Amino acid sequence: MPMRYAWLTLTGMMLSLLVGCEILSPTDAAINHYVAGKMAMDRRDYEAALAELAKAVRTDPDLSLAHAAIGDIHRKRGDNRQAANAYEHACDANPYAFRPHYNLGVTYKFLSNAARTAKSAGDYLRKAVQVYLRAVMLKPEDFDTNLNLSACYFQMGKYDLAEKYCKSAIKVDPKNPFAYSNLGTIYDAQNRHYDAIRAYKDSLEFDVHQPMLLLNLGTTYIRLGRLKEALHAFDLAAREDPNCSAAWEQIGACYFYQKKWDEALKAYQRAISLAGRSAPAWRGLGVVYMTQFVISGKNSTLRNQALSAWNRSLELDSNQPDLFRLVQK
Repeated sequence: MPMRYAWLTLTGMMLSLLVGCEILSPTDAAINHYVAGKMAMDRRDYEAALAELAKAVRTDPDLSLAHAAIGDIHRKRGDNRQAANAYEHACDANPYAFRPHYNLGVTYKFLSNAARTAKSAGDYLRKAVQVYLRAVMLKPEDFDTNLNLSACYFQMGKYDLAEKYCKSAIKVDPKNPFAYSNLGTIYDAQNRHYDAIRAYKDSLEFDVHQPMLLLNLGTTYIRLGRLKEALHAFDLAAREDPNCSAAWEQIGACYFYQKKWDEALKAYQRAISLAGRSAPAWRGLGVVYMTQFVISGKNSTLRNQALSAWNRSLELDSNQPDLFRLVQK
């Protein structure tokens, strides 16, 4: 065979091989890295997952899914700063993707809670609100987004907006007890005590096993001077959670207001037996002892017991100037 024909034949073979090869586009290659990263995540091999996902975003910086997956890994590891950075990239890459916006809001809230300064906490909280607002625009019917946005506004003291988005969450899930509980707290903050009681009771209709809600309900009753209803709520809370020291503190307060000194002492002592480092319980115990001393007029033992309890309370929480003045007297 002449040489030129041999060369032509080899060239034809090379062309046929090239035609049979699939040349991946950058997007396809990035998706392949993303899939490999997700598979590594499923195996909990997070280092391998991050390596594959990093290749994915280098190949296609606009692949929102990969940025979001990187954020998920960092959040699982507790690195919320890195998670927020990844979610921010995901949101920039796809402004219409709901899940990265929601996750970014959650992460900002974590960062706000962990912030060391009030300014930093406030900055993160405002960022959380902004991104939750975007998320709720993308998916208005999402329960968690509405409820989380409500909680952020509540923390900022914007109770009207907190109420608005809490009610939006209730509209999505009318039988969710936590939404009604939050709504009651929002009403309480605005001194709308009767509205708060109604919301708390609505919550209890869907879940009676809520000791903390019962504490809130009882506290609201106390503000209205309805001691009988308050005592009943606190008693239910103590039954739901026998180890709840706060319930017994409040039971002690109710008995004190009713001038049932022995019952009040027993309740405060029970609270202390459950939580020996509770400054309010020691304070309440001292108040009862001192009241009994004033009534008796002679029993110095009661006075000493009161001072001992108050001193213990101040040791646990020195930021009680009124109690400090009483002890000094």
